[in-house]
Amino acid sequence: GEFVNETKVGWDNELFTALQPRALLFAFVICINASLAWVSPESLDAIFPLLSAVFILLFTSMMSSSIKVVTPPLMTWFNSNNQGVSVTGGNHFISIFMRMIVWFVGIYLILTELDIELSGIAATFALFSLIIGLALQHTIANILNSFMLAMDSPFDVGDRIEVEGTEGFVVSTGILSTKLLTHSEELVVIPNNTLVQTKIRNMARGGGGGQPRRINLLIDISAAYGEEPPHVKQVLNEIAKECPYTAGDPPPRVLLTNLGKYSIDFRIFAWIDNYADQWPARDWILERVFDRFADEGIQIPFPTSIELQNLPSRGSEAAKKRKRTKQKAARIQMSKDERSYHEEHDTLKAYVEDLEKQLADTSLSSREKERIRGEIVTMSTTLERFDAED
Repeated sequence: GEFVNETKVGWDNELFTALQPRALLFAFVICINASLAWVSPESLDAIFPLLSAVFILLFTSMMSSSIKVVTPPLMTWFNSNNQGVSVTGGNHFISIFMRMIVWFVGIYLILTELDIELSGIAATFALFSLIIGLALQHTIANILNSFMLAMDSPFDVGDRIEVEGTEGFVVSTGILSTKLLTHSEELVVIPNNTLVQTKIRNMARGGGGGQPRRINLLIDISAAYGEEPPHVKQVLNEIAKECPYTAGDPPPRVLLTNLGKYSIDFRIFAWIDNYADQWPARDWILERVFDRFADEGIQIPFPTSIELQNLPSRGSEAAKKRKRTKQKAARIQMSKDERSYHEEHDTLKAYVEDLEKQLADTSLSSREKERIRGEIVTMSTTLERFDAED
């Protein structure tokens, strides 16, 4: 019959599944040991080192499986109790490193129990390691640096980072390299040595107020001389506050940054809760600036030239009328396309938010959580490229 029910945590069920066959085999070997001790103690003495080696092997396997299952939820719990910006990533490498240590100790104990001379093996292993180390020093350096990246966790899969002028989304991390997908959908493979030795700019972390994905959007706007700076600043400030993508706290600000040769230069400082919205926000603000400047009579500076009189007219009135008609049709079509764009963008964004809510469910197993995380990364990358094309 069933003595206990499955819990809602998930990882303990996976741990039970992984340890069950090993525990049964462990109990079987114990039974053999007890039977021989009762029936034939002499035979037990003869094969006792072999049975001890089997015990050590099974115990090592159980420890390795436990580390593999327990490490991801343990790191998740650590991040959930960490104040400020959450540091994620590297769970896979930490698990592999700990399991390697367990297996190294287990194999050493097995060889010791079987009275196998280790000095010759150690000397051979040292010589072999030296040869391999010289031949694969760059590869080994990449592997070691992957563990350093796992411990420091400067980025996670799905983050948008910039390395040596290359900007893209992290699609996978390995023991030798990290792969980025650029906006033009080019896969860039960066060796882990490069990541350790160079500066990494991570747009998905570093936001203040415990919001790692928040960024400061900067937009430069110019007005012609003759315009009143307070008037221009008021209009720009109203536009920034009306933008649906900007955060209300802290509120947007507008500053006069430069008096140029031909223009008065202003800068809009607006904060966005999610860096994925920076391109739609920039597009929204610039369009409203163009329309509001026209309504307010604010002139946008442009290069001037001397007009020469009595030049032959270029194009007839009919051609000019056709041009105006085409311009009007283009404005109507662009308006339709932009409405469709924003609808698709909002739908995809809502789907990603729904997946993030599902991920918070504690009853999901680790496998289900990994599947949802992978889908979130895929959808977020699509959303980022979708925004960048705007």
